[in-house]
Order: sequence, then structure tokens, then C-alpha cells
Amino acid sequence: MHNMLLILRMALFQLGFGLVSVLVLGVLNRVMFAEMGLPATLIGFLLAIPSIVSPARLWLGYLSDSHPILGYRRLPYILSGMALSVVGVLSGILGALWIPRAALWGTLITVTAFLGYGMGKNAMATTFQALIADVFDEKQRPRAMATLQSAFIFGIIGGSVGLGRLIDPYSPSRLLTIAAGSGLLAIVLTFLACLGVEPRGEKVEAISHRVRQLSFGTTLKLTFRNPQTRLFLFFISAAFLSTLSQDIFLEPYGAKLFNMSVGQTTRLNMYWGTGTLVALMFSGMFLVNRLGRKPVTNIGLTIVALTFIGLIIAGGIAQPGLFIGMVFLLGLGSGISAAGMLSLMVDFTTPEQAGLLMGAWTIAHQLAEVVGNFLGGVLVDRVFALSNSYLTAFGTVFGLETVAAIVGLVLLSRISVESFRKAEMEAVEIEPSYAAPA
Repeated sequence: MHNMLLILRMALFQLGFGLVSVLVLGVLNRVMFAEMGLPATLIGFLLAIPSIVSPARLWLGYLSDSHPILGYRRLPYILSGMALSVVGVLSGILGALWIPRAALWGTLITVTAFLGYGMGKNAMATTFQALIADVFDEKQRPRAMATLQSAFIFGIIGGSVGLGRLIDPYSPSRLLTIAAGSGLLAIVLTFLACLGVEPRGEKVEAISHRVRQLSFGTTLKLTFRNPQTRLFLFFISAAFLSTLSQDIFLEPYGAKLFNMSVGQTTRLNMYWGTGTLVALMFSGMFLVNRLGRKPVTNIGLTIVALTFIGLIIAGGIAQPGLFIGMVFLLGLGSGISAAGMLSLMVDFTTPEQAGLLMGAWTIAHQLAEVVGNFLGGVLVDRVFALSNSYLTAFGTVFGLETVAAIVGLVLLSRISVESFRKAEMEAVEIEPSYAAPA
């Protein structure tokens, strides 16, 4: 009961994180394009900045591992990251509003502000994930990861509904007021979620001291010399490429192959999201500890691979009902695999390098999604130009995502938490301070 209350308390951060995310990706994105009239190219670049600067997660994670502030390894970095994100959003709004009057200075301020937002977002996300590794043991992690990830999704859903109502009728002053209020709420939620949660004391100080004995560059080199680290990095990339980079293709696929209306294709997100949330919570609460991380991930990725084939078949026989069913099933497979993968991501850390390694796994996750979306878009355009068939164009993308899921399954069979941790201890010559999960 105590652990569940702790998880629910920490979920407050995820709710705040989701609120800030939807403020940028939903509200500000729409306002910059529709009300401010900013170029789509500039908006696309601004929204890509957090992913562009995501490699900084490695250094930010190392900094959190090695340099506690007032005895805290995670809290100062999480709080300052959230505060920087909020300041970045507010500054970005002011810069965007200034662009019509002074295009150069307004653009420079907006870009700088989004750099601050991106750095803050990467800092708080990386160190919060490291905090999860610090606080929860192997048996507690599946439930914690599933609940916290669901809280983030609920934060986005609730933020979308609430902020959407508050912003009407739009005015610049209303936007700034809503952004400031949302940002302040997110900071308060972060403080309530994380204060007093992380372990402290001589043992933690000793761990940080050991990390500081090696420079960031040396630590990075030794970490990625571990073959299990490299293998897991490729696994995360393949697995998330197959489960996350499909979202921008389902709606146009429904429109072109099944003549669905805008309202009908919009509801596809509801089917996929419902399947994902149900599967994520059920798997995290019950399946992972019963069956194990790797078996659950295996089941999820297998469902994903088969579902992509089902999507192609549904398009080939023009059955919209089957297509909707496959979208829901894709959500189930994504949720099941996510429950296993998220737990594995935390397991593939050490007390000395939780921040750095969680940063690495998240970078692989983000870049896989970005690369998948970009290459998928290029493939759809190219293949359609050659074949004049949307079934062939989208089917090629879905086929490659099936291959990515299969590659993930092959790599999954070769990864080992025990081998990873043994190699990590040998690389940095430290004494074992944890027990590998059974």
C-alpha cells in the first residue's frame, strides 16, 4: 500500500509534465500557426529542438549521477529542469508575439527560448527516470513504470481538454496568463511529487564520489564498450521504431484506403490510445512480474508485427471494420511491449550510472521515432510516385515496421541484465552494490 501511494504521489510530476507538453505541442503549436501566422517551417523547427538537443541527456544524466546538490542527486535537476521548461515556454510565447514587429529579434528570442525549453525538458525527464531506478526495486518497477507512464498520458489528455476550453476566446494576454498558470501548477506538482522521495545518506554520497572519479568522456567510453549496452541500445531503437512511428500514418491510411472522414480518422487515436493504456496498466500491474520482462515484451512485439500485416490485409480487401480492429490491437501490442520495455530500461542501469543510462535509452527512443516518421514519410511519397498506389506506399512502410519488430525480437533474445551489470562492474572496477533480478 505504501509503495502504491508513493507511485501515485510521483505521478503528480507526470501530470505536470504532460500539461507542459500539451501546452507546447497542442496549444502553442496551433496558436503560432493559426493565430500568429508563423511559417510552418519555423514552427516545425521549434518543435524539433527538444529532440535535436536530446543527446545532452547523456551529460545531464552523468551530472545528476556524479554531482549532488545539497545532498540530492535528482530533485534539484528535476525542479530546475521544470522551471527552465516553463521559462522557455513563456519566453517563446513573448518571442513569437514579437516576430510580426521585429522578425529577426523575435525569431532569435523564440529559438533561444525553445532551446531552454528543450534543455529543461531533457534534464527533468532524464533525472526523473533515474529517480525511478533509485527508488523502486525489480518487483516494484513494472507497476511504477506503467502507472507513471499512464499518468503522463492522462496529463496530456486532461491538459488538452482543459487548456482547449480556457484558451477560447484567444487573445495574447489570455495565452500568457494560461501558460503562466499552467507552468506554475506544473512546478508545484513537481515539488510535491519529488520532495523527500529519493534516498540520501552516506551510501548515496559514496556512489556519487565513485562516479566523479571518472570524467564524463571516460565514463561514456567505458559504458558503451559493454556489448550488452550497445545491444540494448539497438534493441530499444528497433522496438520503439516499430511501436511509435506509425501514428502519423494511420490517419492518412484510413482516409486514402477507406474513405474515412476527418472525424472518423481522428477517432483512430482514441482506439489506439485506449488499447495502449489498458494493455500498459494490466501488463505493468500483473503480467510483467508473473511472466518476466522479456516474455511480456516478446508477446507485445509479436502482436505488433502481426498487426502491421493485418493493416495491410485490411487495406487490400477494403474492410474498414478490420482496419479499426487492427488499430485497437496495435494499441494493445504497443502497451504490452511498453510495459516490458520500460521495466527493462530501468533494469539496464546501475546505481552509479542511472542518469546517464536512462538518458541513453531515451535518446534511442526519441531518435528512433523521429527517424521512423521522417523516413516513413519519404517512403510513402517515393513509393506512391512509382506505383500510384496508396496501398503499396503505406504497405511498404508497415512492412518495414514489421521487420523492425522482428529485429527487436531477435535482439531481445540476446540481451541479459545479469551480463550487462557484470560487465559494468568490471569496467569501472566497483564493488557490487545491488542484486541482479532473477
